[in-house]
Amino acid sequence: MNYFEVFELPKLLGIDTKALEKKFHELSRKFHPDYFSTASADEKSRALRMTALLNDAYRTLKHPTRRVEYLLSLYGFKADGSKVPQSLLMEVFEINEQLEEIKMAGSTDSSQLQDLRREIQSKADLFVRELNEAMNTWDALIQSNATDQQRRTHLTKISEILSESAYIRNLEDEIENRQGHYFRGSN
Repeated sequence: MNYFEVFELPKLLGIDTKALEKKFHELSRKFHPDYFSTASADEKSRALRMTALLNDAYRTLKHPTRRVEYLLSLYGFKADGSKVPQSLLMEVFEINEQLEEIKMAGSTDSSQLQDLRREIQSKADLFVRELNEAMNTWDALIQSNATDQQRRTHLTKISEILSESAYIRNLEDEIENRQGHYFRGSN
């Protein structure tokens, strides 16, 4: 049983998260281990497995990026950083170099770091828009009974968007994690 099936949902990426949460609570009550205290060992075990499955499914489906990654995995796809365009790799390399230069200079001028943060955020926003568009296109393909080839072609595109956005997310993490270090000059 896949996570979409747990919640009786079609394999769409545009999920009503309020309805998902409501269904999660409904099913959580139904399979809560406390209700199976006098049940057989098999029934208790099934309730525990179902509770774990519900929790995993809910955590995955409520988060848009995790939902996309999960859908990709159902079709045998995953984000593959080896297919990232050379131009993006060069941009990421340049930003990493700038971050390192700020750190090595021991600069107390936060304007350089803020400029990089804005640049990275702009790129992240672009990927969010691209991913949202790709999610909407996927849903339209499913609802129009697109061919398997059309779906697989689009899943490839979604996988590429996720691969590229991972580089930007890593830069966001780097700038957040190291911000204080740049101004203290420590590693």
